[in-house]
Amino acid sequence: MKNLIFALIFDKISLIMRKSLSLAIAFVCIFMAGKAQNLQDGIKQLENENYTAALATFNKLAVSDTKDPIYYYYIGEVYYNLDNKSEARKAYDKGLSISSKCDQCHIGLGRLDIDENKAEAAKKHFETALKGNSKNHQIQALVGAAYLYNTKPNAETALKYLNLARDLNPKQSKYWIYLGDAYQAKGDLGNAMTSYETAIEKDVNDPEIYVKMARIWASGQQVDLATQRLENAIKIKADYALAYKDLYELYIRTRKFEKVVPILEKYVALSGSDIDAKVRLVKFLCYTAKDYNRAIEEGTKIIESNPEQYTIHRWLAWSYFEVNDSKNSLNQSYLLFNGINKDTVERKSYPSDYEFAAKAAAKLNLMDTAAMFYNKVIELQPERKLEITGLLAKAFYDAKKFDKAEFWYLEKAKQAPLTVSELVYLGLTQKNQNKLLEADSTYATVLSISPKYDFGWLTRAQINDLIDTSTTNKLFLAKPYYEKYIELASADPVKNKTKLIYAYTYLAVYNVKISEYDMAKNYYNLVLSLDPKDEKANSDLKILNGIKN
Repeated sequence: MKNLIFALIFDKISLIMRKSLSLAIAFVCIFMAGKAQNLQDGIKQLENENYTAALATFNKLAVSDTKDPIYYYYIGEVYYNLDNKSEARKAYDKGLSISSKCDQCHIGLGRLDIDENKAEAAKKHFETALKGNSKNHQIQALVGAAYLYNTKPNAETALKYLNLARDLNPKQSKYWIYLGDAYQAKGDLGNAMTSYETAIEKDVNDPEIYVKMARIWASGQQVDLATQRLENAIKIKADYALAYKDLYELYIRTRKFEKVVPILEKYVALSGSDIDAKVRLVKFLCYTAKDYNRAIEEGTKIIESNPEQYTIHRWLAWSYFEVNDSKNSLNQSYLLFNGINKDTVERKSYPSDYEFAAKAAAKLNLMDTAAMFYNKVIELQPERKLEITGLLAKAFYDAKKFDKAEFWYLEKAKQAPLTVSELVYLGLTQKNQNKLLEADSTYATVLSISPKYDFGWLTRAQINDLIDTSTTNKLFLAKPYYEKYIELASADPVKNKTKLIYAYTYLAVYNVKISEYDMAKNYYNLVLSLDPKDEKANSDLKILNGIKN
């Protein structure tokens, strides 16, 4: 039985399916008020979804008072809320073994039978509980609750018994609340709100009423009214966990993320053992708040106490990567995949899981591992093949594995034309592998697309200079490219000082080679305008000044 968190927003029936304090528990709270304070403490813990503490309290009471079956009923309720149906059944059976007249235990078993599609068995348990209790409003209400709060709710039948309970004791505000729940499950929001309003007339200080009303307002997009009702519930009872739970859900839904963390933290503190809430806090800290260090801190605590919570490794992998701890990020990814592999039917991986593993592996220069994970992303999201191929190419380039970078750039080029940036990197991978003709061809393409790209002209000049040095006679193949680079780069001589000096020197040497001494002097003077102490320019100028044209 999953909690009723804004279920109306999604669908009427799911209202009954979310984890929450069972109606049965609340009703027993009404007529068990004379029991010891310890029992009330356990009920409060259960109400706040602090299941670990509640279970400890009820088990302790069961040991200290072995003749009262009611404690095992409560133990069954804890397990039911934890979706541990087999343990819940054991607890109800134990209560009946102590006393066959434990009507609450029969009703608990009946609800389990409804979950298991055993309608006749459920009916027998309910009939046993109702026998001799036609005027007992608590038992009538418990049966109504059993029909309403289960995995296969029957609102009509629930209303039958809840109306009987209400008629027998119309002053009891809880009955009006649960009638409202039943009407909500039917989609009759008018009667639901009327029931809640009547409940307030009976007990203005019951925070549950305001939470239920807030859910209706939220379902109708009346966010301000919903928020007001939840804040009213918290004012009435500052430690009422469900109000905080609904409030942080509402803030998330309305994207008021700056308000979420303190409310979510308060809920986690109150619920204690609600591991789902703790996991959600870590997810929120990582995914939305981007407080990665805090996500790591909280996530590590959960893994230490609840190692079965494998999804935490997902958020830890993400968070570690974002704080530049790639080693721990990759380790967390492996732990996540190990957890998923334990049950591949129920547990699922997502493309982002493999993408973070790939990025972390690439940062660690484990490029084959990165390629393996990136290929997994492509397998899960084939529509991203073009994007991922580009990511792989750049990752291999950054890792200085130029042969594989070139392979992936060419693979991407088979799917779609490369961008100018990608062509630049492709050319550099070819240059770094001494594939100079291929690199020159690539940069020719770059410059045909972006003719004013000064770095492109410089790189093509360098490539042609390298081609030139591999021949017997230097042909000064780089000349036109250095000239074009100078034309573009001289607009910012301070920024491009070093590269301009090299280009000017290259052209000076070329002009000396062809006996154009005045032009050579001009280029050397340009060098000295950037660096008056340049040794080669000063030395060569002395020689050139001594030559008579």
